[in-house]
Formats: sequence, C-alpha cells, structure tokens
Amino acid sequence: MSDEKNKPQDSQEVDLSAFIDFEQVEEVSRAFFEESKEILEDLDNLILKLENNPEDQDQVNVLFRKIHTIKGSVGAVPGGQLLGSLSHEFEALLTRIKRESRPVTKNCIDLFLKSSRILKVLAQSLRDKREVYPEELSEAIEIISAYGVFEFGDESSPRANRPAASRAVSSSDDEGVWLSVKQLNEFLRLSGELLVLKNFFQMMNQTVNFRVQPEVFERRQSDFAQNLGKISDQFQSQVQSVRKEKAGDSLSGLPLLVRQASTELNKSVHLEFTGSDLLIDKGLGKDLYECLVHLVRNSIDHGIEDQFERAVQGKPTIGLLNLEVLEKNGAVHVIFKDDGKGLDRERILQRAIKNALVTEEAAKSLADEQIYKFIFHAGFSTKEKVTTISGRGVGMDIVLSTVERYKGRIQIDNNPGAGATFHLEIPIPQHIMVESALLCAWSHFQLAVPLTSVAHITSCDELQVTTVDHLRYCQFSGMTVPLLNYSEILNLRTSVSDEVVRNSSAVFIRMKEAVFALLVDRIDAQTDLVVKSFGTMIGEQKGFKGISILADEKVTYIVDPEKMMALMMFDQQKHEEAA
Repeated sequence: MSDEKNKPQDSQEVDLSAFIDFEQVEEVSRAFFEESKEILEDLDNLILKLENNPEDQDQVNVLFRKIHTIKGSVGAVPGGQLLGSLSHEFEALLTRIKRESRPVTKNCIDLFLKSSRILKVLAQSLRDKREVYPEELSEAIEIISAYGVFEFGDESSPRANRPAASRAVSSSDDEGVWLSVKQLNEFLRLSGELLVLKNFFQMMNQTVNFRVQPEVFERRQSDFAQNLGKISDQFQSQVQSVRKEKAGDSLSGLPLLVRQASTELNKSVHLEFTGSDLLIDKGLGKDLYECLVHLVRNSIDHGIEDQFERAVQGKPTIGLLNLEVLEKNGAVHVIFKDDGKGLDRERILQRAIKNALVTEEAAKSLADEQIYKFIFHAGFSTKEKVTTISGRGVGMDIVLSTVERYKGRIQIDNNPGAGATFHLEIPIPQHIMVESALLCAWSHFQLAVPLTSVAHITSCDELQVTTVDHLRYCQFSGMTVPLLNYSEILNLRTSVSDEVVRNSSAVFIRMKEAVFALLVDRIDAQTDLVVKSFGTMIGEQKGFKGISILADEKVTYIVDPEKMMALMMFDQQKHEEAA
C-alpha cells in the first residue's frame, strides 16, 4: 500500500520539475520586488492624503491603482499567496468606495494603515526568502478577516477626527528629476555667461551715450542681442534635455511584466519593442508605462491564446506583442498590438447592453469602432471570473483617462482571429513652448505662422486667382489650393474685393500632403515666440494654438496649421451638405 501511495507522488514530482523554469521564477520575483518597492514606500503617504480628502474620488483611484498593481504583480511569486489575498481584500474595499461613492471613514484609514504595514512585512519576508513569523501570520489573517466583515456605518469622515498636524500630503508636483554632473556643469556655465551678459548690459548703458556715440551703441547693442539669443537657445535646449529620457528607460519594466503575466497564465509570450531610443518627456514616459501595464496584462489575459489553442489554429505557439514608439507631427505615437484572437465584437456589445451603456435599439446603428470603445468604460469587463490579472474592469479606463488628460486620442484596429492594435496619439507636453514663426498682419490682428509649416510666401499680384462657389483659389506647384483670410475660412465665403487681394500677401501652409494659402495684409518679420495658452478668460480660438506677447506689448495669435486645415475641411463639408 505504501508503494502504491508513493509511486504516483514520485512520478508527479518528476513531471513538475521538468516544467519549472527556476531562472524565470527568480526573474518574475525580482520584477515584483522592483515594482512594489516604490509603491509600498509611498503607501502610507497616499493613505494619509486620502484621509485629508476623504471624498476625493481621484485620490481613491490613485490608491486603488497602486494596490491593483501589487496584487497583479505578486500572483506569480512563490509564497506570495498571503500578500495577494490581503491586496485582494484591500482592493475590494476600495472598489466598494468607488462604486458606492462613499467618503473614506476613520475606520477605513485605520484598516488601510494596518494593511500597509503588514504588506511591507510580507513583501520583506518574500524578499528575504524566509517563513512568515506566527505573529505576522496571525495579524495578516486578522486584517483579512476584518475586511470580510467591514461595515461603513454612520461614522463621520476622518477629517473632523484627526488634528491637522497629523496629516501628510504628497504631491506629484514635488517629484524631481535626476541631473548628471555634466548637466549641472552646463547650467552653471550658462548662468555664468548670463551674469557676464548682465554686467555688459549695465556697462553699455553707463559708459556709452547713444546720442553722442550712436555707432558704438548700435554695435554693442547688436553684440548684446546676438549673445543673449545664443545663450537663451542653449538654456532652452538644456532645460528640455533634463526633462527627457529614452523611451526604453521609461518602459524598461515591460519585458519583465510580460514574463510575469505570461508565467501566471501559463502562456508563452514574446515582446518586440521598436523606438526605445526616442527621447520623451519623463512625466509622459511614466504615464505611458502605466497605460501599457494595463494594455499588456489585458492583451495576455484576453487576447493571446494558450499554446494548445494557437497550435490548433496554425499559429506559432509563442504569442507576439509588438510595441512601437515614435514621434510625428508634434505627437508621441504608441502603437501596441498582439497576434491573439482580437476583440469579440458581439460579446462586448452584449455586455454593454447588459451594463446599460447602450440600448438594444441604439446598438443596431453603432459602428465597430464605437462598440470597441466600450472597453474603456470603468468597471467594464467581458470576463465572468475575476483573476489577479484582469476581470474587474480596471485598467482600460485608466488608459483612456490618461490619454485624455494629455488631450490625445486612441484608435483601435481589430482583426478577429489575428489580433488587435491600440494606437495612442499623445501631443508632446510643452512646458515652455517656443515657436519660430513668421509674423503677419491681418485687419487689426497680428498673426504668427510656425515656420515649420510655411511652404512659400508671395505677393498676391503674382498669383493667378479664380473664384468658384464663393471660394477663392490660386495655383501652387501644379495644385489648385484655397486662398482665404481667417474670416473667410470661418464663414467659407469670400469677403474682400479683388483689388484688396492683389495688394495682399499669401502664406502657403503645408500639412502633410495638403496645402492652403492664408491671405494676410502684409508680412512683418520672423521671430521666436513663447507660446501661452488662451486661458479661461479668452477661451479657445478656432484655428489657433495660443498667443504670445511681443516686445511692443502687442498680442499675437499663433496659427495651428492642423486645426486651421481641419476647420477649413469641416466647414467645406458642411457647405457641400447644405448645397
């Protein structure tokens, strides 16, 4: 009987050891330690910040994402079950707070702080590869049990129950950037040159009388302006370089994340990354990483099939994730795709109807792209069972909110049976945006056209101009292109006489393959401008990206070529529909 009992056990042990990749298990564990270290160190601050603003759902979401990340990361770490269970219960209570829009109570904060302490203890035990001490195990089980019976009751929020001095606030505005010694020395050099230039300016004003020595004053003023421009350009370039790092550095955790998630789900997945050398803003890189964490996990869980299913379908047994990061037309483009089974259109649509996101009648007229975008709704998931990777409908809504915060957009290209592609287009963050521009005058306004978009400048009396259906056209490089001033673009109808046009100038603006000519009264100069947003008082102006103040204190409106082109095409489409 003893032999019969031991024989299958021995056989099973041999079979299991043949499939365990100990090196991969170690790498997955290292990934968890690296990812969780920063989160756990800042967890108390996040909880106390929530205590200070108990009704702040944005802060609840921040804490929720951190705990969700820990829970997802520890799933494949040997011995991490207890930490995973505690994270799961922590996350579940935060889900109740979010779903029911409850303020965070004092009891919540107390439980969260206890959880934070024991989570750190459990994570350290995993790192040290030691057994959890009995008292630690007892406390962890007690906290998990407390979550199971937790009730909100009628308790008031903790703000009134805690003295202000005990509150700790953490802000992303306090985050810093690393400076190399080389970069620091460059800033010191530039500051020294600015000091010399300041002294030169003072000396010039004190020692040279522009009335008595106009030539000397003009020469020194020219030297001053030239040196100031040179140093300003260098300083601007240096500040921008400090805020940037390689995309590969920002997203360096993705390969380990892929291995971690694929190991937990028993799938074989490979990640290919193109564009890792592209320099991007560090803040944007951090947000892109958070987006890609959720895209990767959802892709591996929902999209990539297991090895058997892929083999049956004639696919390579190893699933492929492809990530490309590139910069084009003032935006960072992140293209993430997999070769899995793609998005299930009908399943998404039925779940959207079930969740009351759309009525059955309205669903009949929805385009595929509209249906696919239901996956970005908070709490939306097509999975029936919640796992440590996905199933709560958490993640894709974070991707959308992050992209929208940057005023970007997401495009989904679905290929059933062959995979799905997510294209994130995010305008490059401009903390101080300097634009080299062509200054023009039109009516009572000063306009500035970015030089990068200027294809040609000419006087209109040299152009062959025709008018068709109340629109004015001219010839440019063998093409017939619109020739309109700003008012005419808005109204899609000519408003000035032929004589006025002949005495005007045309700035030909090129966007990709399209060209249009902006009619202006005159061309004034070329200069560098600091672009400022319109702000709440002025509000957004159609076709413009912002304003700048010139040395003579005049306000200049800076043309956004892409918006101006889109405005013209949209108005023309409305005009044709009306006709």
